Amino acid sequence: MRSALAPGAGIDGMNRVMIQNLAGSLERLRPTNGQPSKIGLAEWTRHEITLATTNSVEFENGLVMLLIDVLPSLTARSSYRAREILGKAFQEYFEAKHHETGSILVQNRYYTSAENKMPIADIARHELVGSFAVLVNTVPATFWLLFFIYSHPEVLEECREEVGKIMRISSEEGQAKRTLDITGIKQNCPTLISMYQEVLRQRTLGVQARQVMKDIMLDNTYLLKKGATVMMPSLVVHTDPAVWGSDVSDFKHKRFTKEGSSRNKEANRPSPKAFRVFGGGSTLCPGRHFATTAILSAVVMFIMRYDVVPVEGEWIPPKTEKTNIASVVMKPDTDIQVEVTPRKGFEDGKWEFGLADSKMVFGVVAEDQ
Repeated sequence: MRSALAPGAGIDGMNRVMIQNLAGSLERLRPTNGQPSKIGLAEWTRHEITLATTNSVEFENGLVMLLIDVLPSLTARSSYRAREILGKAFQEYFEAKHHETGSILVQNRYYTSAENKMPIADIARHELVGSFAVLVNTVPATFWLLFFIYSHPEVLEECREEVGKIMRISSEEGQAKRTLDITGIKQNCPTLISMYQEVLRQRTLGVQARQVMKDIMLDNTYLLKKGATVMMPSLVVHTDPAVWGSDVSDFKHKRFTKEGSSRNKEANRPSPKAFRVFGGGSTLCPGRHFATTAILSAVVMFIMRYDVVPVEGEWIPPKTEKTNIASVVMKPDTDIQVEVTPRKGFEDGKWEFGLADSKMVFGVVAEDQ
């Protein structure tokens, strides 16, 4: 699985499919009667990112009861039913050998399981875990990045200016044609990437676990005994003023750029190792490259094409109290109804989005820098 998710042709192919699907979704948002399109931002994000796999959201919502596994057909009825439907669908998919023309990730997962004599029925159920991993954090991360960019007009303009510099404009059949290669974002959009990191810093709840291999004293105060498990919540690290500076509670969209935060004035920029959204070490998330490209692609395509305003007139962050145990990125408890209109000055013409071959990565974690 790790080889399929490493930078290169395999992951680029998966991202190209995603980009073209999203391009079609964004085209359908274009008003046909001169009136703004009205959508629930969270629902639209969930549906368009997951597409045909939106049933997995039902599976996710009841995950705790499924994990407890006490009469799940009764205690988590809708989630149990969704899990069974998806499991059957995956089994039919593999039995029809559709995986042979699927992505390199699907092929690698299937052949690894098959080589280890796993029955197709079990491979199908195991595939649910992979689908869940792809969706559970990518969807809310995309929502929050859109929310914070649109709710900060000055940030929106900065991000558009950065992306605009790598967009090519030509003429086709008498209309303007705007072409954007998502690969260019990796080197040319530091504000956008910093915004992405800051959103994740403030909206993630991941926990890293490590087993103590030998007795060790930390800071001459804490004795960790061999065999014990150490739990390290990323939220604690991400909200520590000693690491991030006195403005740790503020939303600073350029915190991860060279301009940084108040920490720059007090000492040096925070260590990249303090940003633990994707874990670290042997448990560093192998899907970080795919997820980051997917999230930033969706957001860039959206902000370059459309203006968005909340129906209620004010951007109010939804609460996140219902986020389940398996999520790293906080889920909004409620949706935000918004009006979507073509960006002023960009109402007409054609849009073309692509992704060039590249092994360059978004260096959002220390291990990739």
